[in-house]
Amino acid sequence: MITGTTKIFYMLAHPISHVRTPELINPLFAARGIDAVMVPVHFAPEDFAAGWDAIRKTRNLGGLVVSVPHKEHAYALADEAEPAAEELGAANVIRREADGRMIATNMDGPGFLKGMLNDGRDAANQDVLLIGAGGAGKAIAFSLARSGCNSLRINDTDAARATALAEDIKRRYPHLAVSATSSDLEGISMLVNATPCGLHPETDPLPVDIRNLQPNMLVADIIMKPRETPLLKAAMACGCQVRYGAGMLDTQIELMISYFGY
Repeated sequence: MITGTTKIFYMLAHPISHVRTPELINPLFAARGIDAVMVPVHFAPEDFAAGWDAIRKTRNLGGLVVSVPHKEHAYALADEAEPAAEELGAANVIRREADGRMIATNMDGPGFLKGMLNDGRDAANQDVLLIGAGGAGKAIAFSLARSGCNSLRINDTDAARATALAEDIKRRYPHLAVSATSSDLEGISMLVNATPCGLHPETDPLPVDIRNLQPNMLVADIIMKPRETPLLKAAMACGCQVRYGAGMLDTQIELMISYFGY
């Protein structure tokens, strides 16, 4: 039951229809007797700063969860950032302190490794192609670098962004073979889609040429809705191992609840 004492949390994204965090976290709030509710809020990028300023003034605000394409903007607007967000320049979870300060962190990396790759063990010794160098892609790239993968190739529609991320990882993990490349699947044993391609299956382009998928590949897609994206359907038809985005979110839900102080 929502009352005058209920703590409010917002889920911010553009678009908003695909997000699943509210539908997962609200039942947990209820089951655990937590007097809180999460509400999805749709802000376009050009309206995000004004929306943030208004939302942060909500006195009974507990925090925010931020999705595509707002993660880097949320990091920039936060009052403080934990190391996980600082490393990436992107935030996906914000806690509002009693004094109104907004404290940012990023749970994409831990959620990805624990929820989709067996705590990172499934990435060990893999030759990885990561599609997407945005907020989630950055977090996943650094997590893969820490997981013991054999090599990491990064592709993004913005070539400069992919190059910048690859150079950043090289500086911090000089032992790892990292490069910004095309989306060619030659020599790849693991493919990760960290782009929104697949949110709208009828109109979105595929992130890679699926004709080059091989049965020995592990294919992971961080999109949560639909569960089976066109990429994952193609991978399954080819005999690949697949990993669904829901695992990443399920893990992050528990991390979020703890971060919010429950």
